[in-house]
This record gives sequence, structure tokens and C-alpha cells, in this order.
Amino acid sequence: MMSSLLQNTMRLAGVAALLSACGTVPAGNGSPTAPPPAAALALPGATSTHVKVAEASASYGAWARASYGAWARATDDLWASTLPGGLRNTFAENLADWEAIHLAAGQAQAPHLGEGVMVAVVDTGLDLGHPAFADHLADAAHWRDFIGNDAVPQEEDGGTVSGHGTAVAGLILQVAPGATILPLRALKASGETPADTVAAAVRHAVASGADIINVSAVSGYDSTLTEAIREAAEQGVYVTLPTGNDGTRYVQYPARSSTQNTTLGQYAINAGAIRSDYTLTPWTNYGGNLEVLAPGDDLVTAGLNGTVVAVKGTSFAAPVLAGALALALGEAYSGDDRGRLAQQLGATATSVAPNNPNLAAGGSALLGQGAINVGAFLKSVR
Repeated sequence: MMSSLLQNTMRLAGVAALLSACGTVPAGNGSPTAPPPAAALALPGATSTHVKVAEASASYGAWARASYGAWARATDDLWASTLPGGLRNTFAENLADWEAIHLAAGQAQAPHLGEGVMVAVVDTGLDLGHPAFADHLADAAHWRDFIGNDAVPQEEDGGTVSGHGTAVAGLILQVAPGATILPLRALKASGETPADTVAAAVRHAVASGADIINVSAVSGYDSTLTEAIREAAEQGVYVTLPTGNDGTRYVQYPARSSTQNTTLGQYAINAGAIRSDYTLTPWTNYGGNLEVLAPGDDLVTAGLNGTVVAVKGTSFAAPVLAGALALALGEAYSGDDRGRLAQQLGATATSVAPNNPNLAAGGSALLGQGAINVGAFLKSVR
């Protein structure tokens, strides 16, 4: 019964809708778009810029998810391996995506698999009791819920983006199975929250000893959040960010700031979303401020209430970068690469120009440095 349910899941029968605060209709790939004004992302009556999850748009209008049903680790047809020794760490549905970024080769060169590396997930919270996170969560003394103002960052059910943070964390652990997740709830289940709240969570992650912070959210330009990311970078903490999902040539903030020739640009890195054949998804943002590309379309991961889901959006490309960085940080990488791991992730990327001829004709800058190559990346820093 579980097998037949899995086979039908990729039809994406269930879609969760999130209305964009700016109310715009996504443009198709290749349509240049002017930067949205910061005020466009502020809710009516709000006095500060708001941040929203980087949800998939296109025909869905929101991040899309489809339920596979209950988490069942022992079910053979659910699970697969990219690890030496054949230990199961991922889903068979994701293998083509992992093969595209040479994940198995990278994990083979990182025997600690991110062990000892803390990745903070600044998001909608986590399903704290999900089997995916057993023995993978940081000390509860560092947990925080900046929405509920307590120390229990449990995701709320019933919201338009409920399960978003759980899905993000599940992907990090598929890439770096030994990593530790620090759950920080800073986005409401509606998908939006004041940027100041997200900035506070970023600062808390740094104070808690996080090595990497994943912020799968976008906003208009906001000095508070950008400043918090800059402070994290100055403390040697890597930050992974999504480009947004309007299908335009405009990378949204705070990801847009990661291309700066500054310490912030050195430690922060952004990702657009590709399919396993290296083609850009129709809803990913790209262009001159895009850095790299990673899988982000129909990825299978952990879902709310102990379930398994398929998700899409640049929200889910960013944690793939976080996992790759965790693999490197878990090893004795070359001292010459101290503070340069994000740059190396881009320098070792695979060109996707042949797979996107319509965009390649507009100049290679539209496609960033290409699709991450985890195998080449790990080899370059060892």
C-alpha cells in the first residue's frame, strides 16, 4: 500500500497555497524584471519590511508539496543510499538529483558526514518529534521560538507553509547525515514575519555556536537582516540563502547581498533551483546576482506530523548548499581554504549553459557559476 502511494505522490496532488505579499504574477524564464520596491513586501499597516518563505511559484502560486504518508524507515522501496557501504540516507526519488551534483563522490571523501557541525535552521520551526531528527538535534538549551517567545520551536499545523522548516532540515541531513540541526522558529506558519525577528534568530544561532545558518526566506532590502548576516559572516559562520521564486532575472534579498566583495559575500552563498537534467525550474530567480544552482524540484524529505513529502522551491535548494558545506566543515580541510569554502563551492560548480541555451545566449552571468559539484568541491578542499 505504501509503495503505490509513493508512486502516485509525484503527481503533486496536494498543493499548499501562499499568497505573495506583493500580489504580483510570476513572470516566465527569460523575462527581465526590475527590482520590486521594498514597500511591496510590507504588509498593509506594517511599519517594517517582512520576510516570507522562498516558496515555489509558477503555476502553483506557492511552495508545492505532496504527501507520501507516514515515515517508514524499514520500507525497502522508500529508501536508497549515496553513502559508502550502502547505508540508507536518502529516498530513491532523489537519486537523480543527487547524481547530478555528484553527492555520492562528495560523501565518499567526507567520512565524518558533517559530524560535529551545527547547522541552524531559521525557519517555521521543526516537527521536533519527527523520526528524521532523532539524535540529530542540538542541545535543547539553544532552541528558541521567536514567534511564540519560548524555547520550543515546534512547527504549527494548519498554516499555509506548515512543514517548511521540517522539509528544509530533512534535506540537510540527507546531504550531511552526521550534522546536527539547531531548530529556530522565526517564521510564522503563514510564511511571513517581520525581518527583525529573523535577524534576531540569526544572531541567536551565532551565539549558540552554529557553523552554518540556513535562512530559506526572501524579502525586500532590509538593513536589519542583512546586518545580522554580515555579523554572522564576521564570526566565520556560513549562511545559505535562496534566490526567490518569481521566475525573473532578479535575485531577491537577502541572497542578493551574498555577491558582495566583502566578508558577508565571502561567507554567504545563494542558490537557484534546477532539475536533475540541469535545466532551471521555470520559477527560480536567476541573473547577475545568482551564485550557484542546486536541486530544488520535487525533492522528497521529512514532513510535518512524522510524514514524508515532496517539495519544490529555492527554499529547498539552499539547504543542499548547507549540507555540502557541512560535509567540508566535518573534515580536516586545507588551511588555505579557511573562510573560502563558499567560494570553492562556486569555483568547482558544473556549467549548465548547454542545458539552458535560451539563457546562455544572454550571457553566462545569468546562470551563475553553475550546478554545485559536491565531489569536486570536497576534492578541492581536502
